[in-house]
Amino acid sequence: MDYFDQVAEEWDDLRAGYFDETVRGAAIEQAGLSPEMVVADVGTGTGFMIQGLAPLVKKIYGFDASAEMLRVAARNVEGFKNVELRQADGLSLPLEDGSLDAILANMYLHHIPEPPLALKEMARLLKRGGKLILTDLDEHDQEWMREEMTDFWLGFDRTQIDNWLREAGFEKVTVECAPTPCCTDSPEGEEVSISIFIARGTKAVQDLTRLPV
Repeated sequence: MDYFDQVAEEWDDLRAGYFDETVRGAAIEQAGLSPEMVVADVGTGTGFMIQGLAPLVKKIYGFDASAEMLRVAARNVEGFKNVELRQADGLSLPLEDGSLDAILANMYLHHIPEPPLALKEMARLLKRGGKLILTDLDEHDQEWMREEMTDFWLGFDRTQIDNWLREAGFEKVTVECAPTPCCTDSPEGEEVSISIFIARGTKAVQDLTRLPV
């Protein structure tokens, strides 16, 4: 978290250099939101996703492990009265089981060691039939991002994401291309373009592990 605490004030400018609001809009469109919904943004950072979500739903929780990121997020979303920001580890989110209609997580999974555990925690918070929307990087070879951006994973294979979502209790899983890539320059000044995926899963209406045999 030291890295994110250190760059919090500059994060909005840094993020804009990698991807723009097109990714946010595409993720929100996949979520099928309505005004009565209660949703969460996991790994909210400085509130980039919340700024697009808050006008569309009844209540939104923004979770992040970095206190400094949340401090900047509070400033960015201060005009919205339906936002609650909480500092929390992604493997232990402070909400009751089945309390959310939808969860979004943008560029979050590649920063954590155990994505399958995080997905199961998100599944716990969703109502039956609730939707999870992930936006993240496809698998790539830009090793410098581990050092420069504290990326734990160099993106993901889409089949792996599909499998993890199904193992976490999601059905109707899709993993598709986002409308824009992540673009930046390497430390050597070379242009880098990494494709972004949007994954969607619906929490199973029935717990198949408890059905009679």
